[in-house]
Amino acid sequence: MALATLLLCFSLITALSLLVMRAHGAEAARALPFSAQNANQRLGLDPNRLEDPANYDTRPCVQHPSDATCSGKLPVSPPHVSPALAVQNGAGACIDKHSAIVENQVIADTRGHDVGNMQIFWLPTCFSYFGTVSFLFPLNQVTQASIWIQTESDSNFVQWFQNVTDLAPAVHHFQQTGPVAGSDLTQQELYSPLIYAPAAPTSASIDIQLAGGSEYGNATASYTAGVKHYNGVP
Repeated sequence: MALATLLLCFSLITALSLLVMRAHGAEAARALPFSAQNANQRLGLDPNRLEDPANYDTRPCVQHPSDATCSGKLPVSPPHVSPALAVQNGAGACIDKHSAIVENQVIADTRGHDVGNMQIFWLPTCFSYFGTVSFLFPLNQVTQASIWIQTESDSNFVQWFQNVTDLAPAVHHFQQTGPVAGSDLTQQELYSPLIYAPAAPTSASIDIQLAGGSEYGNATASYTAGVKHYNGVP
């Protein structure tokens, strides 16, 4: 009985601590743009400035999958590089017959009209994920757009608590493309970099801001090895 009481008290204290820390963190986060919130992390990629093929050569990730060889690499050809040259330099090497779109989410405006799609891909050959977003907004109306992929806590208790309290996931690592202005894009889509995540729950999120004040902040569910999580349990 005493042990059960002790365990209950410990769980309540842990839950309260998580709630306080996450509430404080959320309040602080609202005051900063996404890139500033994570200034200690890798800066977001600008797909238009990937001159070095090492930024999108994913052959080392195929050969020896790891955080060092996979995370941060653009999964596809950069928009300004010819597809033939990019493939020759190793672009898209992780994408093969085993790759899968584990979620396809329609982006709708306030009137319910479809204005885009976001997807999260699982690449089992590379034990990695990436996200992509396509949209119908004219590029001259997009003030900034970002997409990022993130790994989250794999603690069942933490995930259960987040589901119960509707808190945002506890992020461990992320890889981001953007923010990029629409005027700097050549097409109405963005790809996140790869993130190496053989076992950690992983999700994708976007932030698209339009002239006039509209904003879209969709996020996918979390997946482990391509399998969707429910209440912390795959």
